[in-house]
Amino acid sequence: MATPILGTARATVNQMRTFLRRVNSDAPDYSQLYLDIGTRYRVRGDLAFAQSIHETGYWQFRGTVRPYQNNFSGLGTVNPDVQGATFATPALGIEAQIQHLYGYATRAPLPAGVKVVDPRFAILERAGLRGVAPTWEQLNGRWAVPGINYGQSIVELWQQILQMQAPGPLPTPSAPPQPDDIFIDLDEALWAEPFIRQAAELGLIQGYEDRSFRPNRELTRAELAVILTQLREKLRG
Repeated sequence: MATPILGTARATVNQMRTFLRRVNSDAPDYSQLYLDIGTRYRVRGDLAFAQSIHETGYWQFRGTVRPYQNNFSGLGTVNPDVQGATFATPALGIEAQIQHLYGYATRAPLPAGVKVVDPRFAILERAGLRGVAPTWEQLNGRWAVPGINYGQSIVELWQQILQMQAPGPLPTPSAPPQPDDIFIDLDEALWAEPFIRQAAELGLIQGYEDRSFRPNRELTRAELAVILTQLREKLRG
């Protein structure tokens, strides 16, 4: 079944963001821009987002296009030696992409009040290509050359996005042990008792199942590594 370029997005911002950052946690978050600009043109912005994931390699830019170009769809990259178009802002780059999709999908004029920002929109018109690809599958060999299964690859990414579950609320951290719950044998090291209590309340150290701390037992290197790691996490938080 063919997948129309025009229509209403189905994926949510959270699904889009979660899918992208599962692979590239440092990727910028333009999810809302895709949905907002897509709505303006009646282009399915979630599928345009999937196209950008395909084109940029999850915003890792391992091809000829560089991040500063704000070109997330390979516009103008007609061969591996051509770097393609550059846009002043991410929003302009996304709008140019969606404009180009609109040009392929329909012969209708651009929505009222918008300006042409796609540097290749006029080429579509001169070549008689307006409206020749109303579905993603019909972009094969057009948006990308040879472009075998180009549209199908994007639709597959989009379907994976739709399967994403939005992250739920963070679990409530357990309360730190209270003084009455701390260790039963602190009288073996009275000089260190206040420090042991504070470390336990911060979650840096734990005792044994019998509620003892065994303050005079030697510390292993492994146990020290655990304590230092917990301290680092506390300092970060």
